[in-house]
Amino acid sequence: SLGRTEATGFGVIYTVREAMKHLKLDSTKAVAAIQGFGNVAQYAAKGFIEHLGGKVVCVSYWDRDDRAAYTVSKSEGIDPDFLMGITDQYGTINKDQAIKAGYEIEPGDVWIAKEADVLIPAALEGQINAETVEMISEKVRIIAEGANGPTTLEADEELKKRGVFMLPDFLCNAGGVTVSYFEGVQNDMNYYWSRDEVLTRLDEKMTVAFHSVYELYEKEK
Repeated sequence: SLGRTEATGFGVIYTVREAMKHLKLDSTKAVAAIQGFGNVAQYAAKGFIEHLGGKVVCVSYWDRDDRAAYTVSKSEGIDPDFLMGITDQYGTINKDQAIKAGYEIEPGDVWIAKEADVLIPAALEGQINAETVEMISEKVRIIAEGANGPTTLEADEELKKRGVFMLPDFLCNAGGVTVSYFEGVQNDMNYYWSRDEVLTRLDEKMTVAFHSVYELYEKEK
């Protein structure tokens, strides 16, 4: 299906947008820090900037040559298209070209400590845990689980105490499987939608899902 490539990352952003409306946050003044720079992180970064008008200060990646994780950051905001242009097929960003373009290369776990409104762990499970939760800035209002299971139960308890709004993975990263379902529907009809139609339908589905999950949370706590 058209739109399948960006579906998971954009789905993350549609749920972030709804959470921001709920918290009465101005998305155009919002800052995000993202872990990862694979498919989900790339399109979450693009969506945060293009759809919400916000700023992404960093992404992280695994460097195959150095066998180490790095955070690539820019205080005035990263350009996801530029970074995608210097990322190889395995997800390693070209450090030298990034530095030449004014990016800072920091240790891999630095993303979690950035002064951001939104944290998007979009790479590995268990990244926000009993130890790393202490590194999270007091400024963080929303955590959007782009990865599967990025937050441990211990960290979850601490984040609840702080009043951080958690967008759980089963909701937040469901955009990809939703468009895979749309793909099946289109195949059954033997009629294919435009990219815009796919993404509009995805937005509607994700928005309805956000409010359904939130209503259940309110009711059941």
